[in-house]
Amino acid sequence: MARLRRGLITLWLTTLVVFLLLRLTGNPVDFLATPGMSQADIESIKEAYGFNRPLYVQYLIFLKNVVTGDFGKSMRWAQRDALEMYVSRLPATVLLVGAALVFSMGLGLAFGVVAATRPESFVDRVLKVVAITGQSMPAFWLGLLLILLFSVYLGWLPSAGGPERVGLQGLIMPATSLGWFLVAANTRLVRSAMLDALDSDYVKMVRAKGMPYRVVIWKHALKNAALPIITLFAVNFALLLGGAVVTESIFAWPGIGRLLVESIFARDYTVIQTVVFFSATIIVLINLVVDLCYAWLDPRVRLD
Repeated sequence: MARLRRGLITLWLTTLVVFLLLRLTGNPVDFLATPGMSQADIESIKEAYGFNRPLYVQYLIFLKNVVTGDFGKSMRWAQRDALEMYVSRLPATVLLVGAALVFSMGLGLAFGVVAATRPESFVDRVLKVVAITGQSMPAFWLGLLLILLFSVYLGWLPSAGGPERVGLQGLIMPATSLGWFLVAANTRLVRSAMLDALDSDYVKMVRAKGMPYRVVIWKHALKNAALPIITLFAVNFALLLGGAVVTESIFAWPGIGRLLVESIFARDYTVIQTVVFFSATIIVLINLVVDLCYAWLDPRVRLD
């Protein structure tokens, strides 16, 4: 219950911070007003969206609407429902983030286990170089390099578009660009956690019983090292959601990140608030699931 309470407090603080920061950027009515619009028309727009009320009243109305599931209408896109716009873009982002997470966790897990089972070998040193190189490349720079190589020079992959336009082939470069940075962090953490697990008395006893080495590695040592890896999963998910904003813009991927960028440029308060609120909700829920996984993996962990 304590974790649930902290999660709800986090969501409330998120709504408050986003609300205040958006109001500090200026009045969206000035952006919506067309040249030559009369003052009476400007006042009617303010009244329609509630911008003529005190700031605290605006926030209380916004908070009440969030609790009841009413996130308002878009201020720029023909009065479309903000929640409907978010839901329509969500599948593309889930597909991209899921593919990037599978890529980064799968490759990082394989690299980390291989490096841990061959410490200070040639393979271990090569993987260390790969890890350092991966953490040195920003996602936007890697994305541009991938487009230049595989789209411009080789013509193998489409450079832009969503899954409904270019198919799953168009997912390869965005997922690689988004997930590659995390491969390095995953490799280093898995290697460190596996070395500690392999040096534990529990694993040494299992090996002394004559159990096959691959079973010792993948069933016993890896499960013993799983807690920090599970934590990294939650952190990776949050980072990928944030990184998707840049990646979706580079590859013209029709997801939540691109919707957020478009809404920021258009000063569409309702859509921005909806995107940020649900992104924070997803991250809070992921962290709660990770806490439950802790208790399952290690019975000594007790949830309050």
